[in-house]
Amino acid sequence: MFEKLKKLDGFASLVPLLSMSVLGGLLWWKPQEAQTMMQQLRAGLSQYFSWFYLALGLVTLLATTYVAFSRYGRIRLGGGQPVYSNVKWGMMIFTATMSADLIFYALTEWAMYAAEGGIEGSLKLWSLTYSFFHWGPIAWSFYLSLAVAFGFMLHVRQRPRQQFAEALRPLLGDLVDGWVGRGVNLLAIFALLAGSATTFSVSLPLLAHLLGQAIGWENEA
Repeated sequence: MFEKLKKLDGFASLVPLLSMSVLGGLLWWKPQEAQTMMQQLRAGLSQYFSWFYLALGLVTLLATTYVAFSRYGRIRLGGGQPVYSNVKWGMMIFTATMSADLIFYALTEWAMYAAEGGIEGSLKLWSLTYSFFHWGPIAWSFYLSLAVAFGFMLHVRQRPRQQFAEALRPLLGDLVDGWVGRGVNLLAIFALLAGSATTFSVSLPLLAHLLGQAIGWENEA
């Protein structure tokens, strides 16, 4: 057990833990102020950086399509016989990543955009398009780019450390062993935490409501 603890990256483990603890404490201490701040932050990001998000999605889709149909797409990730068929792997990945989000949120997301803040004009007209952007091929290209980079690092390059910065070693070289690599790992961890928080905040209220409907339990949320 102690040998495994020695292999942990204390910096990449403690900084996110302390940061999330402080943030959680602030949200609990000042919930109304925190809600206002988060709404203002979201509005600012949507206003000034929506173009970047859309452009990044398009570039990622084109890049993954190119890699898939180029000579790099024939590189085998891993050896031996697969444990499950491609269909079974696809079904497991699909149900593990989509679940309640796809069943419920994807069907109502456009309505939330259209009704948010009583907005009118182009955003209301394009609200359904944003749902296709979030749940169509572009979303899967985001997943694929990270999965292929991580799989290549582990199965082809045979890197022993399962850190996100290792996937950038062909580009950054030995810089991934220093503060640049630590910064990449921290950014990836915070991105995972933010994505998980978004998923849980969307899924749990829906599941709680459905459970209440099924067993006759009144949900006050």
